[in-house]
Parts: sequence; C-alpha cells; structure tokens
Amino acid sequence: MRINKSKVVDIIGAPISIASPEKGASLGPDALRIAGLKESLNRLGLEYSDMGNQASLEEPFPARFFDPGTIRYLDEIHSFLLTLKERVIESFSNGHFPLILGGDHSLAIGSLAAAATYYKTKDTKPGVIWFDAHADYNTEESSPSGNIHGMPLAVATGRGNARLLSLFENNFIDPRRTVIIGVRSIDPIEGKLLDEVGVEVFTMKDIDEMGMLQCTRKAIKIASPDKNPIHLSFDIDGLDASMIPGTGTPVSGGITLREAHLMLELIAETGFLQSMDMVEVNPILDTRNQTAHVAKSLLESALGKVIF
Repeated sequence: MRINKSKVVDIIGAPISIASPEKGASLGPDALRIAGLKESLNRLGLEYSDMGNQASLEEPFPARFFDPGTIRYLDEIHSFLLTLKERVIESFSNGHFPLILGGDHSLAIGSLAAAATYYKTKDTKPGVIWFDAHADYNTEESSPSGNIHGMPLAVATGRGNARLLSLFENNFIDPRRTVIIGVRSIDPIEGKLLDEVGVEVFTMKDIDEMGMLQCTRKAIKIASPDKNPIHLSFDIDGLDASMIPGTGTPVSGGITLREAHLMLELIAETGFLQSMDMVEVNPILDTRNQTAHVAKSLLESALGKVIF
C-alpha cells in the first residue's frame, strides 16, 4: 500500500532562507517545480494542487547584527512559520497530502506544529522520521550561531525558545516516536539532549553496520507502532555531498542515492506517510539545477514510484 491515489497532493512553497547562514534556499520551491515536480506527479497518476509560495523570507541587506546567544530574526521567522502552520492545517483538513517545499529546515517547525495540532483533533499523534546529516537539536542556549534552522527538531519536541514553542500549543511531537536517519554531525550538547529525551538516532555508522533496510524498518516501527501517521522531514544534505552541490551545509560521507530511494520506497509502501518536507535545496549553490533534480526523483519514491 502506498499513498492513496485519490488523495490530492498539496504543493506548499515555503521560501525561507533567513534562518540559515546561506542565501538561496528560499529559491528551492521554484527550483523543484522547474525540475519537473508536477510532471512527475502526473506520471504517478496523482492529483495535485499547487498552493503557490507564501511571501519569501530572506536576510535583508545589509544583514542585521545580533548579540551572541540570541536567535537571529526571531520575529520574522515566527510570523512566517505561523502562516505556514495555517496553510498545512488547511491541507490536512481538506483530506489532502501536504508536500512542503523549502526553504531552509526551520520550516519544519511550522509543518510539524500543523501536524501535531491537526492530529490532536483525531486523538492521535504523528510519528516523525527526520532524514538529515545534522540533528537540528540545538536550543537558543546551545546554538553557536543563533540560526533557527539548527533548532527545529528540538522545538518540535518541546525544547527551546518560548515563542517558537508556542506554535505547538503545548502539543509537542513525542520524542520517543521520533527517529533521525543519516546523521553524521552532532554537537555534543545535542547528543546529550537527544539521549535524555529518547529520540532514536541512526548514524552513518549504524547504516554501515545494519544497512538501510534494517534501519528504515526499525524507524518505521518506532514512528508508527500502531499504524500512526508519519511526517517525513527530508533534508537534502542527508545525501553524500558529492551528489548535491546545491545545499548550504553539505557533509561528506553520507547516504548514497540508492540508499535514500530504498528508505523512501519502504516508507511509501507502508501507506502511513501523510505529510512531507523537502528542504535545503539551494539553486544559487547548484550546478544546472542538479540538486533539485535529485530531490525531485526522491520525492517520486516517497510518493509511490517503484522500479517495477
């Protein structure tokens, strides 16, 4: 079983780059459209609705100065995430599949707040699979940069800045039903926090030892023990840096393209996937839109494409 073909895929553009150190991620949603996302959905026989992009949020020029230990552009980002949350809740309420295109990874605060809020009305909680080279589990106290794109998973599970936490209305994601796959860059404080709250982490060492098949099967059982809905937040930098020139914080030694497709195929065939982010595609850093094409092909697997 895969995504229900009667379910409309809502393409929701979230063009934000202000929460990261690199400009350009705000152009990611349109780069994915240009790479042929809609044509792919047509080939898969999926009905879709392009909801367009909300107002782009990029760092102003000249950049504003922030004191060490403070979050950069908190007011602007909070407003952007609140709008995104409302758009994603509308998609859920219409019985559709929200596909959120980024944009930097801070947008996951908005999409996960929407999932948590919506599924509360259904008396259930979504599980989360977080594909990323980074843990994104910093708080304003631990972050060396103050960039919110390094904080979304911590916020979603109830740790961090009060204004960002308020987006969840005290209905946070369960860390014990949250899994990170592909991580290979964790700050020491992040590692300690992850261990304390019970987030399961499959590092590259785990994937090398057990293989992507076993890691993904375990991740699905953790995120969806009782056929619970799954939200997948997919950061393109989880792939090995050699394949994705167009992303802001690449890390070598990552997941191969075939491993990523396998993971997505296994998640798709459960039928539990109900929403997804695709983030950190940055065409300014890219070569001939290569990274967007890779991301588009991975979205096809997540939405049900199989080899045969």
